[in-house]
Amino acid sequence: MARIVLGIGTSHTPLLALPPERWFEYSQNDLRNRELVFPPEGISIPYDEALATHVPQEIQDRLQGEAEFADSAARCQAALDDLAATLTAVKPDVTVIVSDDQDEWFYDSNMPALSIFWGESAPVIPRPAGRAVPPGWTPELIQMINDGYGDKYVDVPIAHEMARYFIEYLMDHDFDVAQMKYIEGEYGGSVGRRYPTREGELDVVRESERRPQGLPHGFSFVVKRLFGNQPGAIIPVIQNTCYPPNQVTPRRCYQLGQHIAAAIEAWDEDLTVAIIASGGLSHFIVDEEIDRTLLTALAARDGETIRALPRNRLYSATSESMNWMTLGGALERSPLSMQLLDYVPVYRTPAGTGGGWAFAKWCE
Repeated sequence: MARIVLGIGTSHTPLLALPPERWFEYSQNDLRNRELVFPPEGISIPYDEALATHVPQEIQDRLQGEAEFADSAARCQAALDDLAATLTAVKPDVTVIVSDDQDEWFYDSNMPALSIFWGESAPVIPRPAGRAVPPGWTPELIQMINDGYGDKYVDVPIAHEMARYFIEYLMDHDFDVAQMKYIEGEYGGSVGRRYPTREGELDVVRESERRPQGLPHGFSFVVKRLFGNQPGAIIPVIQNTCYPPNQVTPRRCYQLGQHIAAAIEAWDEDLTVAIIASGGLSHFIVDEEIDRTLLTALAARDGETIRALPRNRLYSATSESMNWMTLGGALERSPLSMQLLDYVPVYRTPAGTGGGWAFAKWCE
């Protein structure tokens, strides 16, 4: 049988590709971001309105400056270096990566709640530099962000036989999982952001022009930063964490992790397997309470708390925390123990925009 020998949870924010002296420049886009969802109610509010009517003074006072940014950046990079070194040392035969897709392969034309890619390989395709430059940004900033999700073409091997087996195993255990076997020449389309507002529902649709698209960013980040562009065989497990109405739920993610672990255990070949959760934790608004609750529950193998985490705290990009919930389910019965390398909440504007960046590993 196969066995899980390593677990990893990692954030993958664009800030990780930028030097701290560029973080303020990056933050200028927060003022225009239409996907800001504020705790604890979980409602979408425009930046200026939220700052004037919703954000408590104690959060406004958390605004960080250059010195704090430099310290946070150093802590994040040290944690990523640790994760990369650990992955290299363990050198698993197969790495299962659980992440989400954001306007990359899936759109409102087809948005599966759960999908597994099982072709023989999937490319990392560097993002083109020619996109429009938002006010307050520079082309150089965009290029640095793009490079953080893949700075060279890499043909990533897929453990395709095991990936197909995962699909069949999950179908046999009441998971209706979508399957992908090849990459289209181009992808594009529209996705609505249907998050709650005070008046009803956010009416924002993002349009993406058709372009070549390799592995989505949550997977390409792992290939670039943790594998150093020299990946072993992977299995991409894609969850729709972000987009109503068919988002996954904490309960379902945890169950999925449990069944992935069972499928690995039932595999009839002696293989070592790592599982990586890519994304999260809270952003584009920092929510330390929900972040710390999840991290504490993961360390304690407290599945009851994880399954019961409130969905209204998991809209917008904070929803990527559910990738970690799947990892938690997979490691529920594992002898591996969790080591939280760091949790780094970064407040980059007075409205509390930023993120709770987390890095953890489960080792023997």
